[in-house]
Amino acid sequence: MKKPLSLILAALLLSSAFLTGCSDGTENAETDPAADAGVNAADPGAEETEALETTRMYADIPADTNFDGYTFTILCNSNSEYGIVQNDFAAEELTGEPINDAKYNRNLLAQDKLNVTIDAISTPSALTNQGIEYIQKDVQGGTHAYDLTTLCAYSCVSLAMDNCLYNMKEVPYINLGAKWWDQVANESLQVIDQLFFTTGDLTISDNDATYCIMFNKQLIEDYTLENPYELVANSKWTMDKFIEMAESVSADLNGDGRFNQEDRYGALVWDDTIMGIVNCSGAKCAIVNDEGLFELTLNTEQNINVITTFLNFTAQKDIVCAYQRLNWNDSLLVNMFSGDQGLFLTQLIQLVPKMRDMDTDFGILPMFKYQENQDKYYTAIGSWHSVFTAVPNGQENLERTGIVTEFLSCEGLYDLTEAYYDKTLKGKTTRDEESRAMLDIIFESRVYDNGWYYNFGFGGNIMDMFRNYQNNFASMYKQSERVKTKTLEKVNEAYLDLKAMYDSME
Repeated sequence: MKKPLSLILAALLLSSAFLTGCSDGTENAETDPAADAGVNAADPGAEETEALETTRMYADIPADTNFDGYTFTILCNSNSEYGIVQNDFAAEELTGEPINDAKYNRNLLAQDKLNVTIDAISTPSALTNQGIEYIQKDVQGGTHAYDLTTLCAYSCVSLAMDNCLYNMKEVPYINLGAKWWDQVANESLQVIDQLFFTTGDLTISDNDATYCIMFNKQLIEDYTLENPYELVANSKWTMDKFIEMAESVSADLNGDGRFNQEDRYGALVWDDTIMGIVNCSGAKCAIVNDEGLFELTLNTEQNINVITTFLNFTAQKDIVCAYQRLNWNDSLLVNMFSGDQGLFLTQLIQLVPKMRDMDTDFGILPMFKYQENQDKYYTAIGSWHSVFTAVPNGQENLERTGIVTEFLSCEGLYDLTEAYYDKTLKGKTTRDEESRAMLDIIFESRVYDNGWYYNFGFGGNIMDMFRNYQNNFASMYKQSERVKTKTLEKVNEAYLDLKAMYDSME
């Protein structure tokens, strides 16, 4: 790695870490006094650096907690085209696989420190709505079957509006300002000062659902293209640069005069990418306004320009392969990218491990900026693949739920996230220091867009434009605006009713 690039990346990441640290309120989190005592007070710079490296925080929960062997049950439900429901808690034994062992050790620690047994139940894919039904029946029947749940965004919003989830800001002992909770998610997902679901180091499934761009290093070299890492470090990794580079790499490899799955493309593009394109400019299709209510924001000049530019690019069938028109799952995609048939690949982090056996070296990049003058890169969370944490209503012992959840979240920062982030993604899958730095940037720049989650953000509509090679934003928006506005109004009304109900109970 060239020294100038490494220094630029280091500076970029240091700035990112500083900004994140400023937003992480951990006033109630306990730290390790022994670690603090080892700091060299004579060197303020060394003190700051060493403190960052050695301070170990602990959940602020009663020291004498003992739940007498209680079985703490977590319902896990998610979407996945791989047919596997994401379960970030189940591990029956130590296997030597870092993530499995981190889950196992965290469960063992909870048993030792809190005297609870963690029982994580996986339900079928969220497409069946069974996760929603299980929680609804539990809450309505008062059976207290589930202490905690992890669900995709679509399920969470349905349960929240149906008054089946606690406002997590009111759950005792959960310190949402602590480092192990995602501060951007907390801010983005609350409505009228209520937060019914969020994410953090309790799980790693949210990381898998994060957008990214992969690139083929050999094709960069073969076509004498700019170093993507340097473009990122110098804030020149933009949509225009992505398009320019992609348009220079395509080939009719089999010589049949037409482009198909046997040929090479500048970009292999996933359908859902179009939603990440909206967010890459820092914009959202819907925001929470000053009144704490949802407001549509897709129909702006900037968003229209972003969408139109990208759709013009993807309409070039000899440059872009919309691979799901050929094969709905990712088997073709993996084969094509592994076979050097694409310079760029837009997908989620969850696909990266599938490229582990690829012969050609590849790299990982954040979603590009729309314009160079943006303050930073913005990388969306895929709505369909998302996984959030929620507390079902009607808890038998809400304090116990808060204590166990906070404990698991804190420990997740030091075992589960480390296993996922450092030992698996950084240790096994990625092949260079630059890609590892890119992962830091990606996870520090995530965007949570409620418009996608609540189905009033036109996500399906703009995805259909991509799928059908259309570029008619104005007519699409006009045709769907009334329905989307009605949906948004119903959502806002549901949350206003919930707020009024809880206010009347105080």
